[in-house]
Amino acid sequence: MTIGIFIAELLKANTALMLLVPETSIYPYVINENTPLPAIIYTVNSLDSEYNKDGWVADDCSFSVVSFSADYASLQNIVTQVREALELKKGTNTHRITLVGQSEGYNITENVFLNKLTFSVRIFDY
Repeated sequence: MTIGIFIAELLKANTALMLLVPETSIYPYVINENTPLPAIIYTVNSLDSEYNKDGWVADDCSFSVVSFSADYASLQNIVTQVREALELKKGTNTHRITLVGQSEGYNITENVFLNKLTFSVRIFDY
């Protein structure tokens, strides 16, 4: 399973998150125009491969989940559930997902609060 599909599955499997953000408002990389808030996008930031003399060993992947909401308190609830959905989870081909960073902001043009959580995971099989 690819990492993007794995991220989406984990997010959509979190019932509390789905009560806050509709499944149809979770996108890879870019939000569709006129999507009502709140919404989430997820992105793969980097993939660093490791090799030994026999070939490929693993990929270290960095990815981010950006949450958007018109209300700051709602954003914080969403971010809490995004973290709950992903942190320390592992798949059949990954080690545990760990949180490695966070940033927040406000876009005055769009009148929206945003939060970006960055995670790391080691992929050892495809």
